[in-house]
Amino acid sequence: MLGAGIAVGSWIGSLLGGDSGQLQLVGEQAVVVQAGDTVWSIAAEVAGPDRDVRAVVDAIEELNALDGAAVIPGQLLRLP
Repeated sequence: MLGAGIAVGSWIGSLLGGDSGQLQLVGEQAVVVQAGDTVWSIAAEVAGPDRDVRAVVDAIEELNALDGAAVIPGQLLRLP
């Protein structure tokens, strides 16, 4: 199923302007991974100042059935 997410993420990323170097939100609860992004960097943006980044990392990994924090550009990640 990960392959399907990558294909959809790549298509949506292209639709939204491709590689802008910034976090691109897709709807309200997903993000297309850009070059240089990590689960930790995405979680830090999602968490903001009031949430524990570690809890957000765990939630992202669980929502996306990730085995660790490895992601690739174009991958679509659901967000907590």
